[in-house]
Amino acid sequence: MKATGLTSCVLLASALVLSACGGSSSNDSATAESFLQFYNGAAGTGNAILSAGDKSVGSATYGDVSSVISLEPDSYTLQVKDVATSASLLSKDLPLVVDNKALFILTQQGQQYDYLTVDVSRTEPEEGKFKLHLVNLSAQHSQLDLYMAQVGNGFNNADKLDSLSQNEVSTEVVNNDIGQYRFFLTAAGSQTPLFTTDAINFAYRNSYVLIVRDKFGPIANQLSLDIVLNSTTVAAHNDVDAGAQFRVYNSLATSVALTLDNVSAGSVAAGQLSAYQDHAKGDFSLSVRDADNNLLLNSALLSLAAGESKAVLLYNNKAGATEALAVAEKDSPQQKSHDLIVANLVADFDRLQFYFVRQNETIADARYHVKNLDFKKQQSLTLPEDYYAIALVQVAENGSTTLLDKTDLLQLTPGKHYILLAEQDDAAPSGYKLTLAH
Repeated sequence: MKATGLTSCVLLASALVLSACGGSSSNDSATAESFLQFYNGAAGTGNAILSAGDKSVGSATYGDVSSVISLEPDSYTLQVKDVATSASLLSKDLPLVVDNKALFILTQQGQQYDYLTVDVSRTEPEEGKFKLHLVNLSAQHSQLDLYMAQVGNGFNNADKLDSLSQNEVSTEVVNNDIGQYRFFLTAAGSQTPLFTTDAINFAYRNSYVLIVRDKFGPIANQLSLDIVLNSTTVAAHNDVDAGAQFRVYNSLATSVALTLDNVSAGSVAAGQLSAYQDHAKGDFSLSVRDADNNLLLNSALLSLAAGESKAVLLYNNKAGATEALAVAEKDSPQQKSHDLIVANLVADFDRLQFYFVRQNETIADARYHVKNLDFKKQQSLTLPEDYYAIALVQVAENGSTTLLDKTDLLQLTPGKHYILLAEQDDAAPSGYKLTLAH
């Protein structure tokens, strides 16, 4: 799970839990424990799971982290497998030390998997202090300098923390006063930041792990700065100066012209998905006119955060008026699995069912589905790499079911970001169709 800051109650609660149990005591010899946590830093994986001997640690997709488990101090065979296929990705022996958390990081270079470990002591930092471990997983920035400054200070007053190569862990643990900080990343030796975070609040005496990784979303060449603590929540921070983008799908029966803040933003033919348009972050008014210059949509709000990509879906409501639904697109790699946006744009039905049927399945036992999706609503579904026939089903109030549309068996292309839409189509036998756009 990802969060956008360290103020979430889950992260703060986990900080308190570690503080409460992190110090040594007179009973350590009787309750000696070591701890293990798994972070997935391999972009080519889908959902991966780590086990230590016969004990499961937990699973994580790229950029996510498992919970922390306790184990007796000993040497363990750690194995990483793909959840969908059970294929072994990596197997390594690792000693686990008393009163220490090992953060096991799965890494990847080309098709080769490897790992890093960050050894985090459970001994509490000094009063009013926190500890910080640094990791660089970025391939696009394989040599980075990392800086930090208290909020209120800029880069010129920032302290250099370390210089790290790709897949390198800092050898020195940073000790700092509790408070709010901003981080800056530069190319090695440069004095020009290429990445700047928002304010990050380090509110508790604890040990944090800061991980720099590449993002593989629709916007290329971006970074994420992830903060890992002791829960399954990763606080993922974007560059505050990063650009944004959007694309538009036109589900209307006519081609349309777009304006953004009264400036032309191109046109989109009926039933088509536009190319991405780059834009600065901010709040904008989106207006839509048809080929006869009739105003269909006036000043709909489109908000774009730094580093964000959105898909805007144009459709008609039950009264025939044009509306827009904006959906944020995920920044995951879309390699071994796809985060599919599923949207119901059919005004005739309040709810529709979407089934993703593999070769050995029928609709009745399909494992992957989106059920009872309301009109004008969307939902994200993660599909493992496989072949699927997609079915659109409507269930009437009396329980009768109608198959509105079904695709042939297909496989999603790695790296593509897909949108699946249920639409009205007067030319279709049922009057409705599925559209898979990317």
